[in-house]
This record gives sequence, structure tokens and C-alpha cells, in this order.
Amino acid sequence: MAPRAKQIQRLAWGGTAISNWQFAIFNSQFPFNGPHNPQLDPWPSAMARAMTAPALQGTRFRPRALLRILSFLRKYPGRVAACVGLLLVSIAIEMALPQIIGNTINGLRQYAQEAADFSVWPSVRLFLGLVLLRACLSYLVGTLRNHTTQPTLGDIRAAIYNALQRLAFTYHDKASTGELISRATTDVWRLQDFLHACLLLSVDIVVSLVATTALIYSISTSLGWAALGTMTPTVALIAVFASKLRPQWRQVHDLHGAMTTVIQENIAGVRVVKAFAKEQAEIRKFRDRRDTYLDSLLRTVNYWAARVPLAQFIYGLSLPLALWIGGRQVIQGELLVGDLAKVVFYLMAIGHRVGMVGMFTNIMQNASASAERILEIIQEKQVLKSGKRPLPPGRGEVVFDRVSFNYTDGRASLHDISFTARPGQSVAIVGPTGSGKTTLVNLIPRFYDPSQGRILIDGTDVRELNLNQLRRSVSVIFQETFLFSTSVAENIAYGKPTATRKELERCARAAQAHEFISELPEGYDTIIGERGVSLSGGQRQRIAIARAFLMDPRILILDDATASVDSQTERRIQEAMRRLCEGRTTFIIAQRFSTVQHADLILVLKQGRILEQGRHEELIQRSGFYREIFEQQIRK
Repeated sequence: MAPRAKQIQRLAWGGTAISNWQFAIFNSQFPFNGPHNPQLDPWPSAMARAMTAPALQGTRFRPRALLRILSFLRKYPGRVAACVGLLLVSIAIEMALPQIIGNTINGLRQYAQEAADFSVWPSVRLFLGLVLLRACLSYLVGTLRNHTTQPTLGDIRAAIYNALQRLAFTYHDKASTGELISRATTDVWRLQDFLHACLLLSVDIVVSLVATTALIYSISTSLGWAALGTMTPTVALIAVFASKLRPQWRQVHDLHGAMTTVIQENIAGVRVVKAFAKEQAEIRKFRDRRDTYLDSLLRTVNYWAARVPLAQFIYGLSLPLALWIGGRQVIQGELLVGDLAKVVFYLMAIGHRVGMVGMFTNIMQNASASAERILEIIQEKQVLKSGKRPLPPGRGEVVFDRVSFNYTDGRASLHDISFTARPGQSVAIVGPTGSGKTTLVNLIPRFYDPSQGRILIDGTDVRELNLNQLRRSVSVIFQETFLFSTSVAENIAYGKPTATRKELERCARAAQAHEFISELPEGYDTIIGERGVSLSGGQRQRIAIARAFLMDPRILILDDATASVDSQTERRIQEAMRRLCEGRTTFIIAQRFSTVQHADLILVLKQGRILEQGRHEELIQRSGFYREIFEQQIRK
């Protein structure tokens, strides 16, 4: 372990609990609080997670986020009730053990002074029986707790995943992959301590503090006031100190998210890193992020560790104060020595719970940061809402009626776009980089909604159509091909899992992919690796084309789909596309004029506007922008 990590661990352990030394002496002899539980141990487990964790913004503790997380427990009411019920029985046993010890001491004193009949064996047997019962209850509570919190954490992860599936492209355009992964994994993991604290810690603290204080008052009013006088300011101080931690934990979590992003980007771009020999630069970048994260973590831990001793000192006065007051009462005959022993044991139990107050408050602040980061995803508003109308019958007529589109930053991308693509027509979209070609076709399957105007498919506004039906009627082959780390057959059948092998082969042949697929080690059952890394760019593109053809859509969008194939393969694909595109409307974005010159309609875009539209023969006769870029490509 690195020196800094060791320092953090030492600081973490230093602030574990108020009067921990008192409780350790007591608990070693009388294990009223059960065996050591790393899940409930305040700092070691929490800091082990913090060493691998992220953070949030804000300055105030907001319980609403934590209450929203707790709502996930409503799915398991029986387990929660059983867990709390067994814990209450365990606390009742803990409260009874000092009574047995105190009464035994009083009996021994009476026996020593008055020679009265007395036997310690009944008390010993009762004590051991209760301790054994409490150990069994602790086992049951731990098992129930884990069978409650782990499924709940799974439900939270599922809610995040579901939210990521429904969120529009506008969200994913702004989100960092590494940050999203950090929130879906580490932040959820950190909520484990919070759920444990709510299920057990909160009940244990409240019930035990109230019960022990009441029992001390029942023994001696003056000792009760002494206990309350030291406990109250200690709890208040710990609560105040812990309340300052939330913004600091948010920063720690955010810095961890930034560090995770560096790791994710480095893994995803490892070929670029090695191609440019930037390994050392990437190592330095990660080291900088790591050091910033650890510095923030260290400041947060130092803040807590530097303030705990004051609270420890205040409650540490409780025992000598109780011995002074109680000792005088014993000497004056106002209090039995066994009753004083009960008070001492109860004070030690209070000391342990007071330490747990600090742990509980710190867990709340830490979890509040993680809860907010998680809920930012789960509660993100769904920008694109599905319409209710089913897809109308038709052959795929597409009408753009005065459509304009602006990205969220206000930057205009399309201006007053109007055209009609007749059923079965092929529409080519050409223009310089950044002219809005991809943005235009992304509006058809409603990856985005236009800022103005409307888009009609077979006479119906796409915003009124059922979103799933709309997107299943439009197949898109993106410029950057993505393949899953499964077999070739599963990738082709992604949109139609029930497709037969004959259907897959037919589509692969049409996309000029069957030949190279047959030469793979396992043919269509070959696992192609993450993102299809074992295939060439042209092969990946042809599998994507086959995947789109299998859907048999009304509308086909090819976003520079033949850019990664050689000229011979491109001609074969174009011939296959001409056959397969019969009866469906096709939008083609391409840089090569050999791909677009046979289109039924060509749209010429520049700076988000249609400058010209028509067939190739018509446009080439004009002295316009299309002819200019065509001649530039011919000269090259």
C-alpha cells in the first residue's frame, strides 16, 4: 500500500468511535454488541470504498435524495420488518446483560456481608444463554440484511440501466462514458453502507440511546443527568462536524469520476495511444488525476480525524463523573455497588452508540453525494416521448416541411429544410463536413426532434407515431460501425433475434459479406471480439449493412456506409443495394460521387441549408456548388 494510502487508513481508524477504548475493554469481556462486523465498522470499510470511489456538488444535506433511494426498499417489506424485529430483540438482550451482572454483584455483596444463600450458576447460565441467543440473532440479522440490501442495489443498478436506455441522444452527447460507469458501479456500491445504516444503525442508535438513558435514570437520577450532560453535546458536535462533509465527499466522488474517465478513454483508445507513442503522457495524466483525487480524499479524512478527539474528550468525562457521583452514593449507602456497575456498563454502551452517531452521519453525507449522482441519471427527464399513433400503412414517403434544428447550446445546424422523398426513391445528401448531413437523417428516426417545422412519414408527423414502431421501420447504418462482442450471426440478427440461418445468409450475401464470413474459423458462429476488433473496417461495415437489410425497413439510412470498402466491393454493394432498396426509401450520405450520382434526388447542403436539389444530370449542368465540389473530386 502506498504511504499516502496508509496515512489515510490510519486517519480513518483514528476517528472510528467515541470512547472506543472504553467499549473495547468492556466488549472483550462481555460481547453485548456481538462480533466485529466489517459492514458496520465505521471508517475502515467506508474508507476502503472511498479509496476506490467518486463525488457531488452542493453545500447542503438534502434528505430527499436519500429518501428516494430508500423507496427501493419498499419492494421487500417483509425482510425489512424481520430485520428490524430481530434487531430489537437483540437490543433487548443487550440491555438485560448488565442487569444480570449488576444483580449478581449485589447478590455476592449480600452473601459476603450477611452470609445469605446465593449461587452464581443461575446467573452464569442465563448470561451465557442470552449471549448465545444474541449471537444467533446477529447471524440471522446479517443474513437478512444482505438478502435485502443486495437485491435493492441490483434494483438501483437496473433503474440506472433502464434510464440510460430511454434517454435521448441529447443526453448521451453531453455525458462522459467513464462518469456514467462510475455512477452505475462505484456510487451504487457506496450506497451499501447507507442501506445497512438505515436498516440497522439508525434503529440501533435511537432505541439503544433511549433505552440505556432511561435505565440509568431508573437506577439513579443524578447519574442519568450526568450521562445526558455528556452525551448531548458530544452527539451535537459530531452531527455538526459530519454535516460539513457532504460537499467535500461530493468533490471526492466527482474527482473519482474524472479519474475513471481517464481509464475508460485510455482503454478505448489504446491503439491511438500506442500509435502516437503517448504511453508516458497518459501515465502522467492518470497520475495527476489520481493525486488530485487522493489530495481531496485526504483533506476530507483529515477534517474528520482532527475534530473527533474533542468529542471523544467530552464523552470521555462520563465514566469518571459517574464513578465520582456513583461512588459517593455507594459510600453513603444510597446506591448498591451492583447498580453502579450497571450504570458503568450502560455508559460504555452509550459511548459505542455515540461513536455510531458520527459514523451514521458521515455515511449519510457520503451516501447523499452518491444518491444525487445516481438520481441525476434516473430522474433525468425524457426529452423524446413516444407518440400514440401506430405506423400508418404506406411505402415510406418522407416529407421535410420547413424543418430547422438547433443543438442545446443554441448553435443552429439546419435551416428551413423542405423536400419530399417519394416511396422507393433514393435520396443522396452531399456537402462539406459540418454542413448538417448526418443531423438531417438523424431527425427521421427521431434521434432528435426539430426545433421548427415537421417531418412526415407516409403523411403522419413522426412525433405522433409510436417511437418503437417508427425506429423499427427505419434502419440506420452509422458512419462509425458498432458490433457487439458476440457471434457474427447474433450481430446480424440483433434487430430480429428470431431470424433463421437462411435469412441471415441471404442478407449477408446481399451485403457482400457471406464470402468472408464463411472463411472465418466458425463461420457465422465466430465470436468477433469487442467492437468487432478481429474484422477489418470493410468487413464490419458489411455486417452492419446485412443487419440493416434483415429488418426489411420502409426507410434505409446509409451514413457514409461504403466509406470503408474498396472500389470493387463498393460496386458490388451498390448493385446489391439497388436490388434490396426496391420498394423502400433510401437516404445516402457519401463523399464519393460514384455512390450518389445514380440517386433519384440529390440534396446539396452547405452550412445547414439546401443550396440545390435535383438529379445528378440536372445539377451538373448548373454552375452551382454541386458542380464545383464534383469537379474538385474529379481533379483529385
